[in-house]
Amino acid sequence: MGAMRSLCREEKRELKVLADDFCLLDRKDVQEIIMSCRSYAEGQREIMRIYDEVYMN
Repeated sequence: MGAMRSLCREEKRELKVLADDFCLLDRKDVQEIIMSCRSYAEGQREIMRIYDEVYMN
């Protein structure tokens, strides 16, 4: 496990739900985050960063 761990199917599904809730799921960068992040927390942090860029600026 450790740093090389990849997300399980459930964690990816939860990140997709999060991205969809914020209307970001169709973005290519968000899809890449979901497919490449190593933890749910990392993916959530990156999705929220994009949310801030899109909606808060």
